[in-house]
Amino acid sequence: MCELVSATSSGRRRTRDEGQSLVEFALVAPIFFLLVFSIIQLGIIFGAQNNLVNAARDAARKAATYRVTEASMDPTAWAAICDSIEQTFRDEVSTYPGTDGGDVGDTDALLPTIAYEWAQQANGEYFLVAHVSATYAHPLYVPLISIFLDRSDGTPDDLLTLAVSEQMRVENPDLDAPTISIPPC
Repeated sequence: MCELVSATSSGRRRTRDEGQSLVEFALVAPIFFLLVFSIIQLGIIFGAQNNLVNAARDAARKAATYRVTEASMDPTAWAAICDSIEQTFRDEVSTYPGTDGGDVGDTDALLPTIAYEWAQQANGEYFLVAHVSATYAHPLYVPLISIFLDRSDGTPDDLLTLAVSEQMRVENPDLDAPTISIPPC
């Protein structure tokens, strides 16, 4: 096979396919960088989701330590219990870089919900279950990737809504019937 060769002014010999690697790189680089930045964005999202799950689990653990009695239903005591559990949740969320648990734009990015409910055992006795759930509006940092991920939660707002829910049994003494009305937090 005959190869076309031209001489340059510096005396070097130059082949026609010398620019081929530049063209190949120009074709492959956008796909490569899209994959790399997708992995980075998904890693950030999975890290935030793990942190959110851990925070909900810790808050549910704390909620399960409170014994629910007539005395704890005092509005002042109950508000202090709920605030303590929510603060535990927010403190735990804020340990992850980039998730301060504060505001994103004009809205609260982190919306925790704490609730207690009665459940019945097979023997007819009742016990309490502490539920901690939350949603977090996580910002999307990589612009091109956010186009694809942004609408996955139903709203195009450059935020991805992460949700979590944890529950734990409250180790109260067994009760014959749910005689105590539990107010919402």
